[in-house]
Amino acid sequence: MLQHCKVSEPAVGPPVTRPLRVLIVEDERKSRELICREVEELGAEVLVATTAYDAIRIVAEERPDTVVVDGLLPQMHGFELARYIRHMDREYRPRIVVVTGIYRHLRYRNEAKLKYGVDAYLLKPVTKHDLAEVLS
Repeated sequence: MLQHCKVSEPAVGPPVTRPLRVLIVEDERKSRELICREVEELGAEVLVATTAYDAIRIVAEERPDTVVVDGLLPQMHGFELARYIRHMDREYRPRIVVVTGIYRHLRYRNEAKLKYGVDAYLLKPVTKHDLAEVLS
């Protein structure tokens, strides 16, 4: 027997939107605080992780819209974290931004995008303008 889905009536009034949720994964305190402050000033909700393993847990539980990850983390390389997040769930496709002060050469940027599934690549020191571009 064929069953049809019941179509619900649209809600009255403007749609309810929530702020962009951004996970910042940075082990260095000063960089983390700077990026968090800049992202909050852009109107996003900020989640914070200081290790890759904390980031994996937060991503699994909270499903942020964007993950801003330091390229060089202690327990797991930031690029590997990006690849892990990319393969966690086919239905979940957050924007992944790598921030680095070390991997400056164009070769690293291209590799991050092709091999690790990174959407954007920023060099430290990160500015509010840089973050606004990748978060929009």
